Amino acid sequence: MRPHEIAAGIAEQTLALAQGDEVEVLATVERSALTRFANNRIHQNVAERSASVSVRVVVGSRQGCASTDRVDAASLARCCERAREAALHAPDDPSFPELPGPADAPTVLERPLPDLDAFDADARAQAAAAIIAQSAERDLTAAGTVSASATGIAVANSRGVHSAATTGAARATVLSMHPSGASGWASWLGADPSGLPAASLGDRAALLSERSVGAEPLEPGEYPVVLAPDAVADLLDFLGYTSFGARAYFERSSFIALHEGEQLFPASLTIVDDARTPETVGLPFDFEGVAKQRVALIDRGVPAGIVTDSYWAAKLDRANTGHALPAPNPWGPMPLNLAIEPGDATIDEMIGSIERGVYVTRFHYVNVEDPAEVLLTGMTRDGTFLIEDGRLTRPLTNARFTQSVVEALTGLQAIGRDRELIGTEEGGACLAPALALASWRFTGQTG
Repeated sequence: MRPHEIAAGIAEQTLALAQGDEVEVLATVERSALTRFANNRIHQNVAERSASVSVRVVVGSRQGCASTDRVDAASLARCCERAREAALHAPDDPSFPELPGPADAPTVLERPLPDLDAFDADARAQAAAAIIAQSAERDLTAAGTVSASATGIAVANSRGVHSAATTGAARATVLSMHPSGASGWASWLGADPSGLPAASLGDRAALLSERSVGAEPLEPGEYPVVLAPDAVADLLDFLGYTSFGARAYFERSSFIALHEGEQLFPASLTIVDDARTPETVGLPFDFEGVAKQRVALIDRGVPAGIVTDSYWAAKLDRANTGHALPAPNPWGPMPLNLAIEPGDATIDEMIGSIERGVYVTRFHYVNVEDPAEVLLTGMTRDGTFLIEDGRLTRPLTNARFTQSVVEALTGLQAIGRDRELIGTEEGGACLAPALALASWRFTGQTG
């Protein structure tokens, strides 16, 4: 039986046990495996099977939620009763519309899944060994992970929604360290582990590490930058977190609400959320069981859209785009499959167009200072270089930045023609190209 079929059975069993004016059940069945390595050797193998159930009960306009990771009948019944008790003691919410109905159910989306039996501990060890070899042969040390997961998710509610699908991905990361402390980074995400380019991934990280030896401080100031896809994915992740959801739009803490319809960015910039493209990984429906829609968030430079769930769609009198997170949550709907439409430049062409600037492999420890302008502060890491006369010259020590992403994107100079699928902190995936920006504000050193 496939994971989503098991999850669907649990969801239907739970739905039959719950009592309320309306009931929603989210069931998850996951199988995952991870190999972790450090100091050029594998030190941990983990394989796990798990299941969880979350129940939302609606009484009038009051909602209560409860969850459990025990799926026997008695535990499911207790979970349902706790959700009902929570609803009875919750405050009324007159804005609550109703749970989604079956008209919002998704069409089936067939997506390749990682074969976890084939990508077993031996296969993951071979991939890790190929990654490690690239560092070990150069007297560097590699650390990272090789992992894969398959997750069956089912949503059922008392209004007739019955959505179920299995999603999964394989992922690898590597940090290559030089004895001097210089470092390089590379990552990979995909649906098919057989496509993992282990040796070239290890080579990318090792080359960046070697090239970063002898790094010098960067004088604070504003510089043109070329951001590699990993760095761009960080910016996309924070745009999704701060700006593209309906709650932030309603509360006017999103630049979309402040600049909707304006030609804010160059016309070359289009950002979409599209969980159904074959280039990404993810579910065809959200955590309310509603089909995910492709949403143009920035359309040819114009802030154009937001993502919604059933609650915020009703509150804003907009269509439900199918972007609910599991209930309850404090964020509202959120995009999990962001993508920047590709351009026509190569990274070498972007670097070649800059007289003096900075190349950034990725960012680290990024935090939000002002969500309305997506003002972020954080650090560069694992491969930062000075660009002089159109080529990479000196490696740079990690630098702190304080920069509005909205402001930076107004100075968009070029978009890479190749995109990489990058895993994000929020659990989604971004299709990110490299970007060349006219200005990025570096505010200090971090060593």
